[in-house]
Amino acid sequence: MHALILAAGDGERLHPLTDGVPKPLLNLRGRPIINHVLDGLAACGVGDATIVVGYYGDKIRAALMHLHPCGMTLRFVENTAHELGNARSIWVARDAMPRKGGFVLAMGDHLVEPALPAALIAGAGGRCRLAIDRAPHDDPRAAEATRARVEGGRVLDLGKTLDDWNALDTGAFWCTPRVFDAITPVLRDGEAGAVFASLARAGALDAVDVTGLRWIDIDTADDLGEAEAVLLAEARA
Repeated sequence: MHALILAAGDGERLHPLTDGVPKPLLNLRGRPIINHVLDGLAACGVGDATIVVGYYGDKIRAALMHLHPCGMTLRFVENTAHELGNARSIWVARDAMPRKGGFVLAMGDHLVEPALPAALIAGAGGRCRLAIDRAPHDDPRAAEATRARVEGGRVLDLGKTLDDWNALDTGAFWCTPRVFDAITPVLRDGEAGAVFASLARAGALDAVDVTGLRWIDIDTADDLGEAEAVLLAEARA
């Protein structure tokens, strides 16, 4: 089982913590964030991971050079234009990913419990899938997260400013090679959300309901503190 992990961004909203340090290497409960990401993927059967690096990518390579959780094989691809958006990170990895079947797409700064990617993998076939979290409009996460409109097991639309929505995008996907076809030259230098929104509007993105499973998008110092508290509580449970 393959995974593609996007870890090229500069973590601007976490400055000064990310001054000279890529966000995936920030300490979370005594270990880099990306270690937690890799452990979660390994726990649900991922044996090969391609990591797209950019901002201080050499530091991520060095930190993970000898890390092979559960025998996982790690490969690295560089996005030399990471400042243009993470759609390009998916695009530059196209030759490193399987051309048949599919793979898990994960974010190097999203903390998710293993059951979440496992739900994406279970029953996966020839269509792209997004793990969605059903949420009411007063959910405080909606101010920052990408919103989704879901109906009948399909994602109909995605966007940060959607008014008509009923779920949140967790940032975890099952992708088929069709995702590379969707990254048109217009969408290449932008955000991955726009690519998946185009798939959704074309009727080509399925929804996997993971409501109730833990996921945290670490963008700010407050998010990092929340992740620390959640992991501590889980360790004590």
